[in-house]
Amino acid sequence: MKFFKAFLSIVITIALVWALQTKFGDIPPLATFLNPTSGFWQNAESKDADLDNELKLPGLLNKVTIRFDNRRIPHIFANNDHDLSYAQGYITARDRLWQMDIQTRKAAGRLSEVIGEKTFETDRYNRRMGMVYGAENTLRGIMKDSVMREVIEAYTAGVNAYISQLDAKDYPIEFKLLGYKPELWQPINCALLLKLMSQNLAGGSNQFAMTNNLKKFGTADINDLFPDRPVYDDPIIPAGTKWDFKPVAIPKPSKSFVAQMTENIKPQDRREGIGSNNWAISGSKSASGYPILANDPHLDLTYPSIWYQVQLVSPNVNVYGVALPGAPGVVIGFNQKISWGVTNVDAAVLDWYQIKFKDKSKNEYWYNNQWNKVTRRIEEIKIKGKATIYDTVLYTHHGPVVYESAALKTTNSPKNVPVGNALRWVAHDESDEFKTFYLLNRASNYADYREALRYFSAPAQNFIFADANNDIAITANGKLPLKYKEQGKYIMDGSDTANDWQGFIPYEHNPTVKNPPRGFVSSANQFPTDKTYPYYINWQFEDYNRGKRI
Repeated sequence: MKFFKAFLSIVITIALVWALQTKFGDIPPLATFLNPTSGFWQNAESKDADLDNELKLPGLLNKVTIRFDNRRIPHIFANNDHDLSYAQGYITARDRLWQMDIQTRKAAGRLSEVIGEKTFETDRYNRRMGMVYGAENTLRGIMKDSVMREVIEAYTAGVNAYISQLDAKDYPIEFKLLGYKPELWQPINCALLLKLMSQNLAGGSNQFAMTNNLKKFGTADINDLFPDRPVYDDPIIPAGTKWDFKPVAIPKPSKSFVAQMTENIKPQDRREGIGSNNWAISGSKSASGYPILANDPHLDLTYPSIWYQVQLVSPNVNVYGVALPGAPGVVIGFNQKISWGVTNVDAAVLDWYQIKFKDKSKNEYWYNNQWNKVTRRIEEIKIKGKATIYDTVLYTHHGPVVYESAALKTTNSPKNVPVGNALRWVAHDESDEFKTFYLLNRASNYADYREALRYFSAPAQNFIFADANNDIAITANGKLPLKYKEQGKYIMDGSDTANDWQGFIPYEHNPTVKNPPRGFVSSANQFPTDKTYPYYINWQFEDYNRGKRI
């Protein structure tokens, strides 16, 4: 009996040790997680974590001081802009490292590397949407600008300075739960955050559903059900505003086209029920005699917040506001001269095209009355605990063919040629949005505000402005495609050159108003303009009610 008890004790001990060292589903090995020297116990916050301190790290050119207020918001004081960006990267990584990592993994289609096969379809969709392709193009645009290259590289160095000093016991708890370690930050990660914002705010479309509806019900019914403008409206730019420019002529296709119906395709829909508000009143309406500006961005509720509050101070800038964790500078905020904010324009900057391939090889597609070569991009999707999957994505001049053989066709019909749906998206273009915020952070007046907005591409935003000179303004700003009316309401014929974007609305023609007689400017995602504006921006905007209440 004594032998049996001893044997049973040994078996239970071995089983317990095995169980504590084994991962069950999403539950990490409990022995590792509970280890007092390296497990979650080490993630308890130190009482000294937010004491004012001076950074002395490799890569800094001079002393940097970081002070924390009673809300634990960091106020960074540097002697030069390089050290300011470096310190922002460092302190943001200290507070939000896992959030930075998981957001960029989502944008890059790399969640499955750390989560497993349950996120494979999300990763595959983001790869086929061209998220990495777009980030590569944006990074190229950033790096062409010597000033912004220095900002991005300094910010990256700061993030990596923090990561490099971590031991395994210091990893944020989420890394321990998922059983992986943080990678060194790369400049492209900053660009990936921009793509994630474009996906959230300008990555949805109802064109597949609208095309199916048009095919089923016809033009007359669709126009009644889905009109291009609402009966009642209160546009962002006051109705009756005169447009003091000569609009660019935009040709319209001479032939009509209705794409084949599709099924079992679930692209990201245009998001309903979210929105943002902003407003600014002139000094004539305030007790102080100076403008007041307010901004209320309605983005996803996340924990931690999508925003990171910070003050950045150097001899060249003194700005306070909110930043995106993983990106340099302040996105919404104020300095000693100006303040600014943003709401989403909801411009039509994403279009789908039906592509006809020559044959099953899909090496060529029909465009401009001739066969054109496709290019191929191999996407390597690593999956935790599984074999790597390689996905070949076809690219046309429009962009990636996200869906192949997407349309409904009659089996064995002579017309049963392979088709696909290609994506044209402004987020794929070369850009330098960080330049806008770099300049806004340092702006002094209305002219500086207008100059800063030149560099912003996507997602298009209603940039609201107020300054100490008693100027207020708002601009629906971004790269807005030159499109004929209703272009992009339905899937378009990808073979017709007339369906290509004809460039972009000139920056000077973007809807804007400065110091309107009514003494205020505001936006709530409604129509930017009345029907006299000569360009087509979109047919879907939020109802005017929220804007009217403001």
